[in-house]
Amino acid sequence: MIIPVLFFFSNLFSQPPSVEKLEKARLHFNEGVRFGINEQFEASLESFSRAIEYNPLFAEAFLYKGLAQIELGEYRDAVRNLTIAIELDPAYTDQAHYFRGISRMYLDDLFEALDDLDIAVHLNPDYAAYFQRGRVHHKLGNFERSMQDFEIALRLNPDFYEARLYRGIVHYHMGNAFLALVEFETLRDKLPDNILLERYVLLAGEYDKDSLQKQEDQTEIREIRFADFYRRVDDNEEEEKRQTEEISTDQPTQTEKRDEIQDDEDQVLESLVSTSPEVPRLIEVLKSGTYNHLLVAQNPTGFGIQVASYSNSENLLNLAEAYHVKYQVPVFINVSQVNGRTLYKLILGSFSERAEAEKFRDEMRKGDFADSFLVIFENL
Repeated sequence: MIIPVLFFFSNLFSQPPSVEKLEKARLHFNEGVRFGINEQFEASLESFSRAIEYNPLFAEAFLYKGLAQIELGEYRDAVRNLTIAIELDPAYTDQAHYFRGISRMYLDDLFEALDDLDIAVHLNPDYAAYFQRGRVHHKLGNFERSMQDFEIALRLNPDFYEARLYRGIVHYHMGNAFLALVEFETLRDKLPDNILLERYVLLAGEYDKDSLQKQEDQTEIREIRFADFYRRVDDNEEEEKRQTEEISTDQPTQTEKRDEIQDDEDQVLESLVSTSPEVPRLIEVLKSGTYNHLLVAQNPTGFGIQVASYSNSENLLNLAEAYHVKYQVPVFINVSQVNGRTLYKLILGSFSERAEAEKFRDEMRKGDFADSFLVIFENL
C-alpha cells in the first residue's frame, strides 16, 4: 500500500490542473454525489474517479470515493483513498478518520480502527463516532470501554436506538442476560425486523457465547446509512444556491447584516444565559470567557483538567452535559479567540489543590483522555 501512495504523491505537482479541468472535476464530483444519494454506488465511484483524473488534488473527491467503496465492500481501497484525503486537506481529517476507522473495523484491523476513531472522537465528538468506537471496543472485548462509548452516544442522541441495542449486547457478553433482555424488549417497536435484535432476544435466556459469536459474525448490520453523507453535501450546495438566488440589490449586504447582529449581541447574550440552551448553536454568540454546561457565565478559580478543544461548537453542549453526568464534576466551556478564530476548551472539575487536580487528571488519562492536562483558571 505504501508504494502506490508514494507514487501518487510524487506526481501530484507535476502539472497543476487548469481552470477548465477544475470545473470538469467539480461537475463529475456533483454527479457522483447525485448517484450516491440514489444509492447507485458503482456509478458514484466512477464519477469520483473521473473527478480525480481532472484534479488530482481534489481531497473531497477522494473522501467520497472512499465512501462509495465502503458501500461496495471495497474496504482496502477505501482505506487508501481516505488516507490520501487526510494528507491533502486537513479540513476533511475528522470525516476521513471516521470512515477509515469504519473500513478498518470491517477489515478486522481493530487496533488501527481504534486509532482512527480516537482521532475522529477528538476532532468531532458526535454520537456516530462514539458509537462506532464502542463497536470496536466491543469486538476487542473491552466491554466497559464499549459501554461508556454507547452511553455517551445515547446522551448525544437519545433516539439512536442502535446504540441501545449494542448496550444490551454488551450486557449480554458481560453475563447480564436479564439486563440485556430488558433492553432488547424496549426496542421491539423501535427496530422492527432487525435481525441482530431478534437473535439476541432468543439467546438472552440461554447464555451461549460461542454459538452467539458465530451467528453474529455471519450477520452484517449497517447502523449508519452512508448515503446520508452524500445527501449532506447535496443539501449544502442547494442551500448555498438558494441563498445566492435570494440576494438582490435592495437587500442589505452580508457586512451590513453582521453589523446589525453585532449591535444586538449583548442583548442576545443576556437572554441566553437566563434560559435553557436547547439549541447547541446558541453558544456561537458567546463572548470570550468561561461558562458552565448551561452557558451561565462563571469565574472559577484554582485548577481544572482540559480534556479537549474544538474550533466549532457542534454537539459541544450535549457533550458537556454528558461529561457532567458521567464524572459528577463541574464542566466548563472556555471561549477564546485565537488567530481570528473562536476556540472552545472543554474543562472538567474545579479543584483548590493541585494534588487533587493531578489525581483527577491521572484518572482521565487512563480513560478517554490520554492527552488531558492541568490548567489554572486564572491564566485562561
